[in-house]
Amino acid sequence: MLGIIAVAGLLLRMPLNGFRYQTGMSGMFGTFSATHCHTVPAGRCTSRACTGTFVAADRGFTDRTAHITDAHIELGKPIQLQREPDGSYIRPLASGAALDLAGVFGIVTGAAFLSVMVFVGTSRVPVGGDAPIRSNPRSRPTVLPLLVCVLIASGAAAVLAFVVAIVIVLTGN
Repeated sequence: MLGIIAVAGLLLRMPLNGFRYQTGMSGMFGTFSATHCHTVPAGRCTSRACTGTFVAADRGFTDRTAHITDAHIELGKPIQLQREPDGSYIRPLASGAALDLAGVFGIVTGAAFLSVMVFVGTSRVPVGGDAPIRSNPRSRPTVLPLLVCVLIASGAAAVLAFVVAIVIVLTGN
């Protein structure tokens, strides 16, 4: 059970890191103005790459070789971006934040499901001394319903966050 929690904790770092940038809680705010855009073939599809200038909101930093891909950018029209610590740029979008939340709740759902399966399936594993878990009346009635509630709630939240992200993308907001 501790292994499941540890793996889930490590996996949660990915969507939570993205969520910080998508919501504007991290990163260097500024504007990006594209000076040159070109189409880059990527297998069967193409992506659009733009190079231009990023100016931090506090005017303390300027990157004249900023590069961004797959963003709907018009030449010369400034857009709001955030600079990440690795030097890449991200455009904070509500749909991205909703997808990151869906990822968080999906990971919690998976961990809760595995925990329920481990808890139910360990009827022959000794807990203390030689008594199996099923013979321990104190832990079973309280832990299993709690895990099932976490499983249902996080599953519903994951589905809801995913639907919200899709609606945001489809409506263009």
